[in-house]
Amino acid sequence: MKGEVTKVFFGGWYQRTTLHLSEVYSFLSEGTSDLNLSKEKLKTLHENLGLVKVSREAGYLEYVRAITNEGIEIKYYEDGLYVFGLVSSDIEGARLILENFYDKRFAPAIAYIFSLGAPTPKELANIKTIHPIAVGVVDLKPNTYEVNERLYGKVYSSVGDEDLMVKKTGRYIFLIAKPKETEFLEGLIEMQIFFREFKDQLQKYLNIHRNLWEEISEIKERKVIKGQEVEKVRLQLDAYQKTINLISSRINQMGSYVHTRADISKEMKLTEHLANMFQYKFDVLTNTHGYIKEIWVMTSNYLNAAIQVIADIKAQTTNKSIQSLQLITTYGVVGGIIGYLSKDSLPKITVNGLIFFALLILATFAVNKMVSFGYSRSKYKLKFSERVKNI
Repeated sequence: MKGEVTKVFFGGWYQRTTLHLSEVYSFLSEGTSDLNLSKEKLKTLHENLGLVKVSREAGYLEYVRAITNEGIEIKYYEDGLYVFGLVSSDIEGARLILENFYDKRFAPAIAYIFSLGAPTPKELANIKTIHPIAVGVVDLKPNTYEVNERLYGKVYSSVGDEDLMVKKTGRYIFLIAKPKETEFLEGLIEMQIFFREFKDQLQKYLNIHRNLWEEISEIKERKVIKGQEVEKVRLQLDAYQKTINLISSRINQMGSYVHTRADISKEMKLTEHLANMFQYKFDVLTNTHGYIKEIWVMTSNYLNAAIQVIADIKAQTTNKSIQSLQLITTYGVVGGIIGYLSKDSLPKITVNGLIFFALLILATFAVNKMVSFGYSRSKYKLKFSERVKNI
């Protein structure tokens, strides 16, 4: 349609703070970092971005704004939301440019400056980043705008009025607004990206919970375990515990970001549009987050119970090995004392005595190995507490 202006957006979200924003600004503006990172690599990564303008700006949230020599506009907010935009009438071509810039230049650079410290939520959850593609269209008559279904897929949802329309295809979301609503339009796109990313992380954490629960249940269902398998199972459970602790901490951090975005949405008068056009409600997001938090508390408790059972079995095998060594040592000492008491002269070191002593050590070692092997082949019952069913 003549007179329209099309801008293609995509973005993502990680939990960040204003401290991280300062690091991003330092890198994007000067190619530097206060951390112990390679200056040469920082310089190379910075030059690869091809930035022509970088500024730190204030809005509802503080953010870093940058422009590349291809005309890509980058907005990186203090809460971790990042949005890329490119004005172009060639929507598919713009999408490819943005994805290529992010995958090959921007993502490696940001990953490097944040490479020290605890893993990011997406690294923890092994979340593959698939950025939402949104197309913002400024047009005089939004309700008459038609999406080229041959190029962008069949429109399965169309909601809006004469001022703002939202049309969804399998891969794209088109938001069409009048010129006076341009800022409003970009605010909606940013919130839509935040919602999708937030929900994707929670969904992934829910899936990880299910997988971990089933793997712990498999150990529980075995009923018995061989002594030689105890250490292997314990290491496996320790690895689960490390993952659960890290993810639990990240999940606990997420709640504050929802409240911040909810407040911004109210100030920008986006809340009603988000609910009507995207079925996005901050209360629902908060409730989902609370549910996932409780699920991870249950998972942690379930894992700790399994670890305690395995630890008790490991203690049993260790105690039995110690008891066998004590028994062998006692027999040796008693036998030696009786031998010395039966002689009428002081003992002398002889070749035969040394040979006998060496054979005694070898025999003790062999017997202990045999005892340890026997305990390792022994089977131990796994006794987990069961939930009460007749209540």
